[in-house]
Order: sequence, then C-alpha cells, then structure tokens
Amino acid sequence: MKKKILLTLFTLALIILPFFIGIFLGKYSPYITTNSFQAYVTIWIFISLLFTLVLFLAIKFIHRSFRKTILCGAVLLLLFCPIIGIVGLAAPPDLSIKMLDHPEREHLRYLFLFLAALIFGVFIFLLLRNNSVVIKPALKSIMAIVFFIAFAEFIWEFSHHYFYPEALKEWISKGKKAEDFGKHYDNITIINIGVLGRFIQFSSILWLSIFLYKLRLIKIWHPIISFILCLLGIVSAIVIFITQFNIPKGFEILLLFFIPGFPFSLLYWLAVAILTKCKKTKL
Repeated sequence: MKKKILLTLFTLALIILPFFIGIFLGKYSPYITTNSFQAYVTIWIFISLLFTLVLFLAIKFIHRSFRKTILCGAVLLLLFCPIIGIVGLAAPPDLSIKMLDHPEREHLRYLFLFLAALIFGVFIFLLLRNNSVVIKPALKSIMAIVFFIAFAEFIWEFSHHYFYPEALKEWISKGKKAEDFGKHYDNITIINIGVLGRFIQFSSILWLSIFLYKLRLIKIWHPIISFILCLLGIVSAIVIFITQFNIPKGFEILLLFFIPGFPFSLLYWLAVAILTKCKKTKL
C-alpha cells in the first residue's frame, strides 16, 4: 500500500512538473519588457539540460531491468523541455504590428513547438521499431501512416506560423493595413488544414493511449484523461471549422484545446504513464 501511495504521488508530481517549472520560468518571460530574451533562453537551456541529464542517468541505471518501452517513454518525457519553454513565455502570440518589434519571441515559440514535434516523431519511430511491443504488420503500417500525417501537419503548421512576422512585414511594406493581414495569412484554407490536423492528432493520441492500455503498458488513468481531453479537442476543431474562429460567447474556452501545444501535454502525460507502469523483466 505504501509503495502504491508513493508511486501515485510520484506520478502526480511528474504530471504537473513541467507546468510548475514553466510558471516559475514565466518570471523571466521575454514578453515582460524588463526581461532579457537571452536570459530567458539561457535559463531554459540550463533547466532542460539538467532535466535531460537526470533522466539519462535514471534510465542508464534502471533500463537493464525493464522492458524497452521505458526507453520510448523516456524519449517522450523530453517533451518536458519544450513545454516549460512555451508555458514560461506566459503570453499568447502577439499578432499585432508590435510583433515586428520583437519577432524573435514568436520565432522562439515555434522553435519550441518544432522541438516538441521532433520528439513526438522520434518516439513514434522507436515505438514502431520496438520488438517488445507486439504490433501486427498491417496495423503497424496503418499506425505509421496516421502518425506520419499527424507529424507532417505539425511541421507544416509550425513552419507557416514561424514566418508570420516576415509575412506581416512584407504585407505592410506593400502599403496594406496590418489589421487586414491576419485574415489573409490564416485564411479559410489554412484554418481548415489546422482543423483536420487537430482531428487526426487527437484521434491518434487517443487511439495510441487505448492501444497501449490494452497491451498493459500503461494504467487506465491516461485513456480516461485522453478520452475527455481529446473529445474536447475534437469538439473545438468542429466548432472552429463551423465558425471559422468566430467562437460564440461563452465557448471561448474551446480555443484552449485547439492551440498547437495542447496535444503535446497529452503526449507528455503518456510518457509519464509509460514510465510509471513498466514492469521488470527477467535477466
């Protein structure tokens, strides 16, 4: 009983850790005019390297006694690094003309998201090549295609928004109004691609969570959380598709589930679920 209580507390600590550290990092957010952009990046790098080192030493110490799935979970747990960076910015994207005064802030946001997508891609690659996870060849091919589409949409979307400041600057240089740029850059086609991406990403995360639970590689808490949050994510995508971001009053909270960083929170929690479930194997 004592062991279960300690494991539960450890799991809860891991679940909230990146958000707790991110809130702390928010004190140094470059969106606060008195803070230095370089100082924020330096602190983020230090915390990320420290976390990676601790994780590496922990896995090196225990990996021989556990299934290979722990290595996949360890890679996915590195989402801690981009998550604290995004949370630490402590501000939404600045889409006004003031963005051009500090485009590096928006670039940094999407560099964090690129890093998160890369970690997600490496995790899927390792998972599908993991001999300790039994996946039928046909199902493995389907999973590879679905997750590749989810990964590709992330990369496309982050690339599109990474160059938002440059596109805005070019738009203004042509004598056009800055307030008209948003609807031009994120037009109906762009929004609908994002909607399709969220639908695939949330569906695939839920599918993966249920799949790993059936293999007894994670506990039931993650599929339950995934079902609730992924459903909200899909609902938000449907509402945005219908309204084209003209969200009815009272439903603005749905935007929280549509932001590109949200799926990575579910994936980070999946890593926690994997690492706190792994069983020892015979040596």
